[in-house]
Amino acid sequence: MGSFDHTALKAEVTEFARSQIAMREGLGEQHEFPADLWTAMGEAGLMAIGLPEQYGGRGGDYRALVTTLEILADVGGYQGVAISWMGQALNARLHILGLGTDEQKQQYLPNMAKGRHTACMAISEPGAGAHPKRLSTRAEFVGDDVILNGEKAYLTNGPLADLFLVLAITDEVDGRRSFTTFIVPKYSKGLEITAGVEVDFLHPSPHCGLKLMNVRIPASNRLGPLGDALNAISLPMRRVEDALGSAKTAGAMRNRFRLLCRAAAEKPLDAKIELALGRLIAMPEALSAIAGKAADLLDSGRDDVDETLSLLAAAARETSRNVERAVEAFINTWDIEVSGALSIANRDLVKSLGIAATARDLQARKRGQTLLSSS
Repeated sequence: MGSFDHTALKAEVTEFARSQIAMREGLGEQHEFPADLWTAMGEAGLMAIGLPEQYGGRGGDYRALVTTLEILADVGGYQGVAISWMGQALNARLHILGLGTDEQKQQYLPNMAKGRHTACMAISEPGAGAHPKRLSTRAEFVGDDVILNGEKAYLTNGPLADLFLVLAITDEVDGRRSFTTFIVPKYSKGLEITAGVEVDFLHPSPHCGLKLMNVRIPASNRLGPLGDALNAISLPMRRVEDALGSAKTAGAMRNRFRLLCRAAAEKPLDAKIELALGRLIAMPEALSAIAGKAADLLDSGRDDVDETLSLLAAAARETSRNVERAVEAFINTWDIEVSGALSIANRDLVKSLGIAATARDLQARKRGQTLLSSS
């Protein structure tokens, strides 16, 4: 992977984003992901970037994923497109490549690299979110099969998916639950796609819900360890997604700043507004650096990076909050008209900060408690 050409990738993804994404007017208000765009991403090799060549991939590393993510959001101009691509890329690399059996890798990864298979992680549930103590979907082993019952919600890329990676309870002793993940094909008997909860931002990234009613699949569809999916899949996914996702935020902020500059140009220009804009435009660099550091840690192959990734993700969130406060102050100070593409970009960046905010604040509080108890 050390010989991967990141410079060529940057030029390639930039051209794709410019010619296939940025030119689509109204994409930020569209609730369905354009089927032709998803197909084009597969045909252009974007789905294959992070997978080894032996599975039809291009041999890219996490740094390549960060580069692609940032450009899709920046040049393409729609966070929702970048998020849907990231979901596919991480499900392929982090979950199936990282935890799948040899048979599962051979069965799914070549078609994921081509965009012919789309996988969707199914953890959250209606009224429960992703909190382990409130999840209720269960899987029962019956002979060589598994029977799943439950309901899932907030499934990013769910309407595009033909494979669901379903987290389910497989054991409970004295109130202590064990979770396992299973690969569940879309056309399994008893599986029903539901509308789910409406997500009013980050379009066109699509979402749906899922009902599992006595869905029977082979026990060999288990993905990863039995009973330890929280530690093996759920928690690592959140850390990696948050840390690498700062590249998406950096790209989206750059795109938003260009729109903001156009709106500000309608105002009388002076040294104060020039200074304020100059300060704002520098802020996304911190997020790019955080994403790059996270990618380097993941590419190092070290097994002691979890805490650092969590801290990088937390730093990215705090940086993003500071940027949004600064942007809000700029808009209010100079009475900038926020409409059209600027309004959509602003909405997506602001509302993204609210995703899993309670869980992240709890993590921050625990870090604070640890520091205080050791002082």
